[in-house]
Amino acid sequence: MLLERLQTTFAKSSFGSFALELIVVILGILIAFQIDHWAEDRRDREHEYAYLMRLKEDFQIEIQSMDAALRYAESRIANVVLLEEVLANPSVALERPGAVTIAIEKVTWRSFPQINAFVYSELQNTGNLALIRSESLRRSLANHYASIRHHERVGLDFNIQHQFDRLTAGILSTSELQAIEDESWNNVIEDVSSERAHEMVQELARRRDAIELLPDIAQHHIFNKKVMESTRSRALEIIELIDSLTKGFEQ
Repeated sequence: MLLERLQTTFAKSSFGSFALELIVVILGILIAFQIDHWAEDRRDREHEYAYLMRLKEDFQIEIQSMDAALRYAESRIANVVLLEEVLANPSVALERPGAVTIAIEKVTWRSFPQINAFVYSELQNTGNLALIRSESLRRSLANHYASIRHHERVGLDFNIQHQFDRLTAGILSTSELQAIEDESWNNVIEDVSSERAHEMVQELARRRDAIELLPDIAQHHIFNKKVMESTRSRALEIIELIDSLTKGFEQ
């Protein structure tokens, strides 16, 4: 249809008029393409902003998990110290019977968080990572999650826990274990007598293979604590970078 129109115009008009109309048509097409490009770019920037805000929220959740993991690691390390103290001096168990009971069970509990990287994984799987224009942020995200995946192979290794649990099986009663697992320990902690705690320590002292694992257990939690401290610091830096990028959207 456009070709017929051009042919008709060329037949009835001078070459100059034809050229002018042709230029107007071409400009109209170019302007339409540019408008589409602007609209698409605007949609991309809206999606980028939404992803940046979601990434920030993801990192804030991660930091909460890291804070909890740091507390767990410090608690597990304290459990190792307590067990070593009572093994060296059983009378300590008489002063803290409930703590000794908890230490025997919880000393190998996990101290490394599960980081899901939900938004970053979505960006990768959908191919939308290109929406993040900041090369610095893309690099920081890749390094951050690569570091976590590298360290979690050690942090989430439960081999020592399984060994210690097997070697200390039977020291705590079923009801004591159930109370700890149900997190209802505070309600029954007073039921542990000094004599019962002393009995546990004596039994633990006979499990030499279990005692020999305590330094490795401590090292495991110290490693996790160190990793979480550096990971938390890195996460805060990424949040600061995201904040600096989102300011450009608000201006």
